[in-house]
Amino acid sequence: MAKSNKFTVVSEQNDHDHAAVRAHPRNETYHIVDYADGTARDRVADLPAGSVVRLELSRAGRRSNVWRAESVHVAETDGGVDLDGSKN
Repeated sequence: MAKSNKFTVVSEQNDHDHAAVRAHPRNETYHIVDYADGTARDRVADLPAGSVVRLELSRAGRRSNVWRAESVHVAETDGGVDLDGSKN
């Protein structure tokens, strides 16, 4: 099962590469614990809390509410700059 939607970063990526995001508009929280590749991991690592991103998530194993980030596209950040360096 894959989910693609806008999410707000509520917990920045930690030392174990885990992050938490909240979906719009229902406020469901998803815990990201795995990444499709190094690019997805690095993009999530660069996101400050409060950033709004478009993610494609898929289940990470059988555990409840843990997800793998398949793709990461910044919609908005608190700093007003997209990951590619362009202004919002």
